[in-house]
Amino acid sequence: MKKALLTLLALSLLAWGLAQRYFQDPELERIKSGGKAYAEVFVSQRPDQALCSIHRNRLPADLLPKFLEEQRSLIKYPQNGKLMGDWKKGGAIFNNLQKANCFSCHFGSPVHLGGDVGPSLEKYGVKRGQSEAVQRYTYEVIYNAWAYFPCTVMYRFGAQGLLTPEEIADVVAYLLDPESEFNTKPAVGSK
Repeated sequence: MKKALLTLLALSLLAWGLAQRYFQDPELERIKSGGKAYAEVFVSQRPDQALCSIHRNRLPADLLPKFLEEQRSLIKYPQNGKLMGDWKKGGAIFNNLQKANCFSCHFGSPVHLGGDVGPSLEKYGVKRGQSEAVQRYTYEVIYNAWAYFPCTVMYRFGAQGLLTPEEIADVVAYLLDPESEFNTKPAVGSK
């Protein structure tokens, strides 16, 4: 009995905490009435992930501005302020299965046959150039993809602590630098 009361209290506190951030009454009611196992899923998720879960990765339009603002506030930049680092180091990160593993989802690597979960990045820098706006966009998407594509399955490399800001700048250089093998060699499987 005491355990049930504690669980109920924890769920109520969770619901209240989540309500302060994102959820409207219908979503809170679904969490409360979905049963203990359903509610525990939300207890173990960060509030932003819980929001994506409850809306099945399609956030309502009225929630997007706040969500995007919060995701953008998580982005940190390299200490030296440069968004393009060393493209050779970036290639080692991009093409490493135990590091960023970018090629598993994106086509375009001259080292590995790429996947098709995400968009093709073939000749990314050749097609887009290296303007400051392109560098910033590329860096920010890699750092926290949810700042542009809410609830996408792409890793949020910086926001989740998987890569440092400097490592992300190296990957940006790999994608954008005109001297990078990413832009000078054909992608594996290219036609």
